Amino acid sequence: MTMRKAVISVLILAVGFLATGCGFVSDGPFGWGMTNHRTPVAKGRASSGFREGQACLYSFFGAVTIGDAGIEAAMRDGGLKDVFTIDSYSQSFFGTYTRQCTVIVGS
Repeated sequence: MTMRKAVISVLILAVGFLATGCGFVSDGPFGWGMTNHRTPVAKGRASSGFREGQACLYSFFGAVTIGDAGIEAAMRDGGLKDVFTIDSYSQSFFGTYTRQCTVIVGS
């Protein structure tokens, strides 16, 4: 009987975590098991772009989030002065690992 209670408790806890969406990407479309998409956010003033900069933040189990996904960090990464496009890139695996990036194309 004790083993049965333990299994039921673990299942209830797992359903609770999944129902709250811990660790899932908060904006844009997402899949329950996996998310991997790039979404346009804005277009800048530059007429074209040939270099890319990226800045990301990472989340583990929805409990710890680290990183900087800001526009300025992405521009520094690519050595950009002018913005052509800004995109958002998101990845998530069963809510255990999430990566969300700002991707800027410019010159």
